[in-house]
Amino acid sequence: MSNKSVFAPVSTLGIKPTASRLKSVKLTADVWLEEKKELDGAEGLWRVHDGLYDLSEFVKKHPGGSEWLTLTKGTDISEAFEAHHISQYPEQMLQKYYVRQAKTERNSPFSFEQDGFYRTLKREVREVMKTIPKQPQNTSNFLIDAIAFFVFLFSALAVRHWSYFMGLLAGIFLGMLSAAAHNYFHRRDNVRMYYFQFSLMQVREWRISHVLSHHLHTNTINDLEISLLEPLLNYLPTFKEPLQRFGSLFVAPIIWTLFFHVQFIRRMVEAYKLNGRNLKMTDMSSVILPLSMYLFGGQSLIATLWMWNFILHVGAFYFALVGLHAAHHHPDIFHDGDTPRSDKSFDWGLSQLDAIMDRKDITGSHFLVLTNFGDHCLHHFFPTLDHGSLEHLYPTLEKVMEQFDVDLRMVSQWTTFLGSFQQLIRVTPNPNPPDLKKYSKKKQ
Repeated sequence: MSNKSVFAPVSTLGIKPTASRLKSVKLTADVWLEEKKELDGAEGLWRVHDGLYDLSEFVKKHPGGSEWLTLTKGTDISEAFEAHHISQYPEQMLQKYYVRQAKTERNSPFSFEQDGFYRTLKREVREVMKTIPKQPQNTSNFLIDAIAFFVFLFSALAVRHWSYFMGLLAGIFLGMLSAAAHNYFHRRDNVRMYYFQFSLMQVREWRISHVLSHHLHTNTINDLEISLLEPLLNYLPTFKEPLQRFGSLFVAPIIWTLFFHVQFIRRMVEAYKLNGRNLKMTDMSSVILPLSMYLFGGQSLIATLWMWNFILHVGAFYFALVGLHAAHHHPDIFHDGDTPRSDKSFDWGLSQLDAIMDRKDITGSHFLVLTNFGDHCLHHFFPTLDHGSLEHLYPTLEKVMEQFDVDLRMVSQWTTFLGSFQQLIRVTPNPNPPDLKKYSKKKQ
């Protein structure tokens, strides 16, 4: 494979790329999921580590909702199973559906050894969970409902008074709402996760590209949130033409502004190819906002749509600006192509520490954490927990990190913002594994 391949750099983790990525063909969430089946050795079943399980009878009983299992049938769900279940009960129950051992090795280097970092952390957190109050989750619910209220209020006022200032406020709140709703689509099906779709984005698509890809295969060639931005924004340390490297610095703000619209258009194109199989009735929730603007704004349909699109652009700019600079892109963060840690067993939890920097100016505020993808490392470790509960896990995380002699890199928002642009122009892979002590919180 040529080292000049933009879409499929050689994985230093030994991950085989999907067929489309290997051929430098533009990926979509559904294509990625379908082609992943060819590499996972699940034989039409559900693979967890080296075991194959038939969960067909359990799909409708799944506490998190049937979609998680219908989407992942025929794939390796090891990372998802581990990260989404803190309790021991699912692991015990899984044995009921065991069929046979897989015939092939996993197309993932990550491990979950009992005495490894992640499972040690999960055992400790399992006990702490018994003491965490429900108030943080109630606060999250109140905050996101309040943000949704202000989205509708300022959107209606923007049309009625034809005020771009009101539209600007509505857009900022829409960006916040989309970020906060991300807290909900990681979990069992719930009404608040559909706030996400007021942005024209789709919960189903993001459950694939974000939850099942990015969260579990962070910064690898299997991370759809990286590949979907290529070739305009290429965060992997691979060959890039000078125009692509430095042009991306100017293209990036345009992409942020068009982020919502591009995803909608891409989904419609994919719907045409798939005869609508990627669409759901709940996608109609996307029209609730413009409909309310038309009903309460007192303007023509054309004027309403104009202001709605302005609000969408502002919201997209906020969402992409915050999301792409939240935690994962900096020259000192591991990206596939860099030299990985030398451990024979690539513990999944340690790989997350390698691929994340957290922002010290966001941590500590429930509102900022919810609307700015805060407490990012703990969120990756335990994505089904409410964002408001994560702060209670820091003492446990620090205890386990000390045991394994690693640290969580805590930096400023400016560091992650600047580092993201530095990463876009980086073409030389790091010859050494990430230094988790370099940005140690103890040194701040």
